[in-house]
Amino acid sequence: MNLKIILFVSLLISNIFATNFNPSKLSKEDIKMLKLIKQQGAKYGLSYSLMAIAIKESSIGKYLVNVNSKDFGLYQANIKTVISREKVRDTSWNRNRYAMKLISDFEFATKNAIAELKYWKKVHKNDWRRVWSSYNGGWSYNSKRARKYSRDIASIIRKLRAANV
Repeated sequence: MNLKIILFVSLLISNIFATNFNPSKLSKEDIKMLKLIKQQGAKYGLSYSLMAIAIKESSIGKYLVNVNSKDFGLYQANIKTVISREKVRDTSWNRNRYAMKLISDFEFATKNAIAELKYWKKVHKNDWRRVWSSYNGGWSYNSKRARKYSRDIASIIRKLRAANV
């Protein structure tokens, strides 16, 4: 099967999971991962944002690679942003190295997601709708796609809180 078809189907499944997210359908492994994410984000006040992004972006680690957008890991960090944040040269070697690190190193992936959220939180002066929009759309936070993403994150957070996850 063509890699693009597999990727498209994976992304479709991931988006369906996130849009129709139901906390009662979480597996024990999912809950364990969400609790770990919650703990990591707690000291920054980002627990629920991180949890919701992990659900939306990778279905809590089930889809860790998006070849088309070049986003990787639990939170689907953009490789060019990570390379820039790490202050290393943008080479094929470094893109591969950091993509693998985002996929295999929970701490590194979480550190990058926290840095990204903190950056947008400062830019948007704690306007969470715009923070989440920018996490997805960068400076195009007002695009239709980014605004929908923000609404999806808010919805997932409401469901997580209601379920006391």
